[in-house]
Amino acid sequence: MKAAPTVDILRNEARRLAALRLELLDAHPFWGHLLLQVQLVPALSLPTLAATDCRNHIWYNPKFTHHLDFRQLGFVLAHEIGHHVFESLSRRDGRNLHLWNCATDYAINRMVAAMESDRGRLYQAPSGRVPGLGDVQPLLDKRFDGMTAEQIYDKLWEESPPLEPTTITLELPRGPGVGKVSDHHGGIDVHLPNRLSAADRGALVDRLSSAVEAHRASGANVDLPPGVERLVDGLLPPSVPWQRLLARYVGEAQAQQDYSYARPNRRWLMEDLLVPGLHSEDPGRVVVAVDTSGSIGPKLLQAMASELGRLSTLVPQITVLIADAQVHTEVPTQDLAGFLQRQTFKGGGGTNHVPVFEWIAKRNLRPELFIGLTDLRSHFPAVKPPFPVVWVVPKRHGRAPWGRVCEAELPS
Repeated sequence: MKAAPTVDILRNEARRLAALRLELLDAHPFWGHLLLQVQLVPALSLPTLAATDCRNHIWYNPKFTHHLDFRQLGFVLAHEIGHHVFESLSRRDGRNLHLWNCATDYAINRMVAAMESDRGRLYQAPSGRVPGLGDVQPLLDKRFDGMTAEQIYDKLWEESPPLEPTTITLELPRGPGVGKVSDHHGGIDVHLPNRLSAADRGALVDRLSSAVEAHRASGANVDLPPGVERLVDGLLPPSVPWQRLLARYVGEAQAQQDYSYARPNRRWLMEDLLVPGLHSEDPGRVVVAVDTSGSIGPKLLQAMASELGRLSTLVPQITVLIADAQVHTEVPTQDLAGFLQRQTFKGGGGTNHVPVFEWIAKRNLRPELFIGLTDLRSHFPAVKPPFPVVWVVPKRHGRAPWGRVCEAELPS
């Protein structure tokens, strides 16, 4: 019988994982932001280094991972997050399971191997013999650089006949009963067969979007993984409820937030992990610009007022600008309720959003979210502002130069 890992090994692995969270958050905010939002769960029955459900958990076996050095362990964690980023299981679409598992690993491993910081390459793929586990040989091939998992799959299909994957029985703590899973001998992990529900998929897209915004706001001198922004845009439905929209940005954007050990994350204290918590000196300002130009009729203005009422119940600080080709009125949070009762919208002229963004810049505001209620038949600054922008529009609308376009239930 193999000896169970000592308490010291379990504690040391927990400390190393906590340190990797912080390193990745600092060195590569996109990956670090995602890693902070999943639970790292030790699983002594796991017959490999790691596994993930692509939702909320990453499992690791400390019996094996404690033989890896810091850079190798970081590679394993980033690999598992890669499966979250590219929603590997949901994209299989009837392909041969063994080849698809291999293709996704090839794509993710090349990406993780290329991750850089100011000190150079971050992590190194584990390779060689791991006591108790055997030889570890990750699927890593330079010829697949820049290729998607679908392209790699087609290449693998041409080169060799598909294999029937071997299966193992797997049970994991803090997760659903898994049963039989495919073992594609990828060297690092096994891929769980879970398919994401619509709710899980929506939550994952929200998480990816907030990670992209956190990365932008950090000013980090490292690139996002190739295709991430395009992937997020393709996965996100055109109509997004306000609750999801604001949950993604307000309180998530990192421009005016930081991580502090003075306010540790209580969720991880329960795991005996000291992870810094998010704190902010500013609870988060949202600036909303209401288009009152001549192309916005009375019904559309009334619908916009209704949306403003809903927004005011969801955010602590909201500044409303009433504008057409110029800013006519500023409505601060404390005056918004009275303004909505009066509904005195000045305007009726042409449309130009340049003065709106100039107004924000002159007051040195850095909102955590800008929302434009408009039909987008306007003029815009040539350069995207340094904060998230969402345009809330009726079904018939113009084209946005940048930012997220969200079609709300507004009359055209």
